[in-house]
Amino acid sequence: MIAVCGAPKRILSHELPQLNYPSLVKDVVVVAPGILALSGPTHQDDTTTQNEVAQLESSIDQNLLRGFPLIILVDDARFVAASFNNFLWVTFTRSNPSHDVYGFGAFTDHKHWGCKGPLVIDARIKSHHSPVLEEDPDVLKKIERHFMKGGALHGY
Repeated sequence: MIAVCGAPKRILSHELPQLNYPSLVKDVVVVAPGILALSGPTHQDDTTTQNEVAQLESSIDQNLLRGFPLIILVDDARFVAASFNNFLWVTFTRSNPSHDVYGFGAFTDHKHWGCKGPLVIDARIKSHHSPVLEEDPDVLKKIERHFMKGGALHGY
């Protein structure tokens, strides 16, 4: 759960910030106001990810990220930003809240975790994930007829 309260602290940005991203960042895309997707290297392990997030934090001017409180580290930022469904699917099926959530300026106060800068979610494919599901064009052809006029699923 992410809990927030009080008066707004920032205006969510929809303009891609011009930053000096470290070399581990291959692509940057605005997903929605306040949300950046960063294409990064293939996920290796938790220690490597901690180092990558630390590198992001130390090399990016956080004042320029003020309008982006959420950064998603992904394999393909353009796919994630192509639709909000893609964003939701990738972010919340490829991340484990106990392992894959980081933050710039992270701290713990009375057993409550927080961060002063953007929340970073590592939503890259991990070695323990199942292979990516890909649509089979032949199967799609067979089922599309059910959604056409006169088909049992027409209108759905």
